[in-house]
Amino acid sequence: MNSHGPNRHARVSIDLEAIRHNYGLLKKTAGDNHLIAVIKADAYGHGAIEVAKALMDADAFAVAAVGEAIALRQAGIKQKILVLGGYLRLQELETCIEYQLDPVIHQQCHLDQLLNHADLQGLQVWVKIDSGMGRLGYALDTVAGVIEQLGRAATLGEVRFMTHLASADNLESSFTEQQINVVKDLQLDHYEWGIANSSGIIGWPDAHNTWVRAGIAMYGANPMSNRKQTAVDLKPVMQMKTQILAVNHHRKGDLIGYSNSYTCSKDMKIAVIAAGYADGYPRHKIDTAQVKIHGQLCDIVGRVSMDMMTVDVSALETVNVDDEVILFGASPEVNDIADSSETIAYEILCNVGAHARREYLNKE
Repeated sequence: MNSHGPNRHARVSIDLEAIRHNYGLLKKTAGDNHLIAVIKADAYGHGAIEVAKALMDADAFAVAAVGEAIALRQAGIKQKILVLGGYLRLQELETCIEYQLDPVIHQQCHLDQLLNHADLQGLQVWVKIDSGMGRLGYALDTVAGVIEQLGRAATLGEVRFMTHLASADNLESSFTEQQINVVKDLQLDHYEWGIANSSGIIGWPDAHNTWVRAGIAMYGANPMSNRKQTAVDLKPVMQMKTQILAVNHHRKGDLIGYSNSYTCSKDMKIAVIAAGYADGYPRHKIDTAQVKIHGQLCDIVGRVSMDMMTVDVSALETVNVDDEVILFGASPEVNDIADSSETIAYEILCNVGAHARREYLNKE
């Protein structure tokens, strides 16, 4: 029996109207540029097919792997789909041609396979340039050669360019400006480009160039490192909820959790809630994370276990078994949980969305 999803208490509600709101807001911020909705990793745990169907007016979608794109096409998604990781072998290139996918090419083997193919049938590709991320992309001194080789692929369709911003979440960093200038220095303005990611859309207007792509911001998490100062009217899309399993009364000095990690500082009322790291909630905690019960924020105390965590509910007058608990959503925000756990919202959303039962709101 599957120990995840419908067989456990923890669940997530996913508001598709919030997805549409966030896409519209980011589209407006991007001006006249096309907005690519990034739905890799099952839409960051939100459900790629459901999110794509909720965004039928999206300009394009992006995924990481060819298999993700096939699933979207088979579900009836018609828009342009970028495959950010490109293709690994000839069979995947054939699939991109068959399903009319836009692979991102970033190394010589991609060029070799394109040049050796008998009929690319107008396949459109995105050439990724490494402007400083140091991950995927052609080196700057090879770009002229890449363009020359692509020019010899007679059956190739439109060629576009892209790069990835490494530090756009930090408005104080000069590195993003350096990357933008690197692109300008290539003098390839006659091509369409995709430069800005979520933080590039919000914080760097100079990175808006024909195409932009939204990932984490589309799911309602502010991507900026100074998000308290960089306010954006994003709506949280995922809310994680569960139930109370037990309510216990402890005396001052009582120990709670594995390794006796928490000592009651006074007589306390502690609720045991049905969620843990098996549901994707982060185990690591450097600061006091909170949950919401009956509209009030309550501190998590002790260690997060596989299926349970303990919460100080001393301030609540009434709390009972089976009462609802909100682990994150509008409050606390997923970014708050990430801060308390020394991680990022991306990881939490992907993990929780992959484990918990999903309920979709506002499908129409």
